[in-house]
Amino acid sequence: MKAGAGDRIAGRYLLQEPIGRGGMGIVWRAHDELLDRRVAAKCARPDDERAAQRLKKEARNAARLHHPNIVSVFDFIEDFAEDFTEGGEMCWIVMECVSGGSLADLVEERGPLSPEEAGSIGCQIAAALAKSHAEGVVHGDVTPENILVAGDGVAKLTDFGISRALWSEVTLTRTGGVQGKPPYLPPEVARGASADRKSDIFSLGASLFAAVEGQSPYGEAAHPMAYVARAIDGAIETPHRAGPLGEPLAALLEVEPKQRPAAPKALRLLRQATPGAPAAPAAESHALHRTLHTLRLVPPSGSGIWRRPSRGVV
Repeated sequence: MKAGAGDRIAGRYLLQEPIGRGGMGIVWRAHDELLDRRVAAKCARPDDERAAQRLKKEARNAARLHHPNIVSVFDFIEDFAEDFTEGGEMCWIVMECVSGGSLADLVEERGPLSPEEAGSIGCQIAAALAKSHAEGVVHGDVTPENILVAGDGVAKLTDFGISRALWSEVTLTRTGGVQGKPPYLPPEVARGASADRKSDIFSLGASLFAAVEGQSPYGEAAHPMAYVARAIDGAIETPHRAGPLGEPLAALLEVEPKQRPAAPKALRLLRQATPGAPAAPAAESHALHRTLHTLRLVPPSGSGIWRRPSRGVV
């Protein structure tokens, strides 16, 4: 038997209902009975060693990223559960459960978004990428399916399943092809290069293009390889509904990676185009002060203002 509603994982996570399926496995809505909270639990198929490896990597990379616009990882479990795996081992990642659907769901249900709404989502995901890249983690699969949008408009980046830590890991590619989804594939990745920070920026631009235009920046195609061919050629279409997002989209979708902005600049460009977008999270504005040997926070004074440390602080 496979895992089903009513099963418990690690004695505390009660599975309730499937909320997503993919090539790697199933995502369940679950209840953490120990902490009395709703969570999402993603499992790798017990017969798929590659999926289990990706799930472990997702847990490891995502767990080091603490940001309001990145789905939080709470737990990783290798569960030998004879009652529902026929004696096999299942890997689970337990994470924050975001109410609402993906950006792809939103566009499918409502049609293309306004530039203002897409820009607000873009600002939040650019902030998430700025954090991820600062920690040395490349997502590698930024797509509308992996951008979750809650009912209050908060956007969160999820699915670090093919992400990689730049200092230690080799990128995993999808079986028999290039890494990533063809409609959002950066040209350099289509040509055989490994995904890097600038590749994430292109895929963010491609996702926002799809949000406002209703199609990939490579246009419409009947076969995935047609998107790959257009990506190799750098055949980017001109947006017609982007309005104020036109300029930042052009920057994010530059064919040459060196011409694309890094995530912090991409965030600034998107904020300038959509001034009503959410402000930077408070965590991003903390006064972190680095010296050659230390990293410390300087508490606020009585006035509530963060103080700059003297050069002698150690």
